[in-house]
Amino acid sequence: MNASSVVGRVSRIWTVLGGVYRAAVTMGRWVVVAGWVAAATVVTLAVPSNAGSGSDFGDLLPSDAPVLQVEEHILDTFRVPVLSGTTVVLHQPGGLSLLTRADATLWALATTQDALKADRPIPPDRLIAAIPVPTSRHDLAVTYLYVSPGTGLWGTVLLANQYAAHFNNQPSASAYVTGFVPAQIAQGGYLDARLHLFEIASVILIIVVVALAFRSLLAPLAVVGIAAIGYLVYFPLLTTLAGALGFEVPSQLEPVLVALLLGVVTDYCVLFFSAFRDELVHGHTKIESAQHALARDSKVVAVAGLTVAGGTIALLAAPFGIFRGLGPALALTVLVGLAICLTLTPAVMTILGWRLFTVLPVRGSPAPGGLAVEGRRSRSGRAIRLLTRRRPAAVAAVGVVLLLGLAAWPLTHARLDLSFTAALPRDDAVAEGADLLSLSGLRGISAPTEILVEQPGIAAHRAALARLQTDISRQPGITKVFGPADLPTTKAEGLVLAQSGDAARYIIVYGTDPLGATAISQARQLQAHATALVAEAGLPDARVSLTGQTLIASEVVELTRRSLQVTVLVALLIELVILILYLRAVLAPLALLACSALSVAAALGLTAFVFQDLLGQEGLTFYAPFAAAVLLIALGADYTVFSVGSIWGEARRRPMREALMIAVPRSSRAITTAGVILAATFAMVAIIPLATFRQIAFAMTAGLLIDTLVVRPLLTPAVLTLLGRSAGWPSRRVPYRGDPPTTVGADD
Repeated sequence: MNASSVVGRVSRIWTVLGGVYRAAVTMGRWVVVAGWVAAATVVTLAVPSNAGSGSDFGDLLPSDAPVLQVEEHILDTFRVPVLSGTTVVLHQPGGLSLLTRADATLWALATTQDALKADRPIPPDRLIAAIPVPTSRHDLAVTYLYVSPGTGLWGTVLLANQYAAHFNNQPSASAYVTGFVPAQIAQGGYLDARLHLFEIASVILIIVVVALAFRSLLAPLAVVGIAAIGYLVYFPLLTTLAGALGFEVPSQLEPVLVALLLGVVTDYCVLFFSAFRDELVHGHTKIESAQHALARDSKVVAVAGLTVAGGTIALLAAPFGIFRGLGPALALTVLVGLAICLTLTPAVMTILGWRLFTVLPVRGSPAPGGLAVEGRRSRSGRAIRLLTRRRPAAVAAVGVVLLLGLAAWPLTHARLDLSFTAALPRDDAVAEGADLLSLSGLRGISAPTEILVEQPGIAAHRAALARLQTDISRQPGITKVFGPADLPTTKAEGLVLAQSGDAARYIIVYGTDPLGATAISQARQLQAHATALVAEAGLPDARVSLTGQTLIASEVVELTRRSLQVTVLVALLIELVILILYLRAVLAPLALLACSALSVAAALGLTAFVFQDLLGQEGLTFYAPFAAAVLLIALGADYTVFSVGSIWGEARRRPMREALMIAVPRSSRAITTAGVILAATFAMVAIIPLATFRQIAFAMTAGLLIDTLVVRPLLTPAVLTLLGRSAGWPSRRVPYRGDPPTTVGADD
C-alpha cells in the first residue's frame, strides 16, 4: 500500500468521523445540553473548586541555590535571624511627643522581655522581639518585629497588628504595619475583594459586545450560559488534575485563568455563531446551517484551541514551580473551553435557530443586519485589494514592522522586580507605612541584606572590620549598616561576631524598596565589589558571601530573564510544529510566527513604557511579562489559525491573491469581534487594584488589539502576498501558477 492510498484512507475515515460528529451534536442536541448540565452539577457538588489557593510566590528558588545556602550558613553560625519582613512605623505629624517616644520604647522592651522570660521553647504564633530602630526624624518611631519560628504569614501580620493596636490610645499618632509580609497579605485581600466584581464585569462586557455584534439579546445570553457551564466544570476539574499530577496554581493568578476561559469560550462561540448566521441567510434549515457551520469552522476551532493549549504548556519549561503548574492549568482552561464549544455551542445553535439572532423570537425571518453584513464585507474586500498587490503590500509590511519595532524598543530598558508593596494602591496602609520608612531612609529595614566575612580569628581584627563597615556604608543606595563597629566585643558576639571568632556579618539597609528594581541593581553592584572592599579594608584572605531577600529577588529576576527566553522559544517551536502540520507548509508558518513574536514584543515594550516611563514604577513584577508573553504567543497562533486557515482553504482551489480577497473579508468581522472581546475581557483584570494585575491587563489587551487590528488585517495579508507562490513551500497544496485576473471584484 503506497503513501497516497494511506493518506486517502485516513482522509475518508476523518470525513466519516466528521459527519458522525456533526450529526451527533445537532440531531442529539437535547442530549448534549442535558449531558453538560448534568456534568456541571455532578462535578460542582462532588469536587471542591479550590485549585487557586494552594501556593504563593515563596520558595521561588531551588533549595540548593547559593544565596539560600549562604542564608542557612549564616543562621547556623550566628543563630540569631535578622529577617522579619514586618515593621511597625509610628507617625505623628509635627513630631512625636516625649511621652509617645517613651511609650514606643517601653512597649518594645516589655514585648521582648516577656519572650526572654519564657522557660521553654516558644511555640508558633508568638511575638518574641520588638527592636526599636533609630531614625533621624523626630516624627517617626520604627520598630522591627520578630515572631516565633513556624508562624505563618497571616499569623505574623495578626501579631503585628496586635502590637500596633497598643498605640491607638495615642492622640494624633498613627501606627502602620508594613513590610513585604503584610504586603502579601494585603494583596490577597484586594484579590478576594475584587475577584467577583471582575467576574461580573466580564460577564456584563461579554453580553454588551456580543449583543452589539449580532444585534441580538439572546446570542449573548447563550454565550454566557455556555461559559457558565464551562466555568462550573473547569475549576473542580482543575482541582482534581492538580491533586493527581501534584502541581499547585497560586490564587494570585486565578483572574488570568477566568479571563482566558471566558475569552476563549466567547471567541469560539462568536466564530460559530457568525458561520451559523451566514448559513441561515442562505436559506438552509437550522440543522443544515449548524452542520455546514461546523464543517466550515470546527476543524479551524479545534486546531486553534490545540494551538493555544500547546503554547501554554510551554510553561512546563519554566524554572519556577508555580509556572510549571500554571502551564497545565492554562492548557486545561483552553481544552475545557474547546470541548464545550465544539459540542454544547452547536447544540444550542440548533435548538434556537433564527431566534439566536433576534430580540424577539420571530420564526423564519431573515437575520437582522444580514444586508449590513454583506455591505461590510464588500467594503472589507475593497480594502484588502490593495494588500494583494506587491508594492502596497511591501509598503504596508515595512510600515507595520517599523511601527511594532518602535513599540518594542522600551523592552531594552525594562526592569523586573519582586516588590509586593509597590503593587499596592498608594492609599493602602501598608504602602503608606512603606512611604514613611522611605522618608526616614529605612525603606529596606524589613528585608536587609547580609554580608558574611569569614577568616580564622577574624573577630580580633576590629579595626579592619570597622573600616569595612565604613566602606560598605558608602556604596550606592545604602543608608544604614549594622556591624562590629556598633557594638562592644561582648555584645557583638552572637549578633555580628561569631562566638567561634571566625566570622563577622554586616546587616545592610537600603533606602529604597528592598524588593524593587533599584535596590536589586544596587545589591548586584555590592555583590560584584564585595571581595575588593574586603581586601581594601585589610582582610585580603577573608572569604565573603552575601544573602538576603534583595539578592534572592535578584536571582529570581535573572532566572526569569533567562527562562523567559527558553519558554518563549519552546512555545514558538510548539506553535510552529502545529502550524506546519495544519498548513502543510514551512515558509508561511515561519513568517507568520515571526509577525506574532514581533507583536508580542511590541505589547511588552508598550507595557514597560507605560508603567516605567510614564507612571514611574521601578519595574514590572517578574511574572507579569512572563505569563503575558506565553499567553500572547499562544493566542497569536490561535488567531493565525483562524485567519490563515480560511485563506489556505481557498488557496487550494485558486491563486493566493484571489484566496486573500475571498477569505479575508469573509472571516475578518468574526475574527475582529472575537479578538476585541478577548482583549476587553483581559482588560477587566485591571479592576483588581494591584499594579501587577494592571500590568498583565495592559500587556494582554495591547497585545491582543495589536494582533487583531494590525497584524491580522494588515501584516498577514501583506506577508502572504509577498510570499506568493512560495507561501506553501515545500508543499504544493497552494497553487504554483501565476495569478490570473481575479473574478472577485474589479481589477486594480
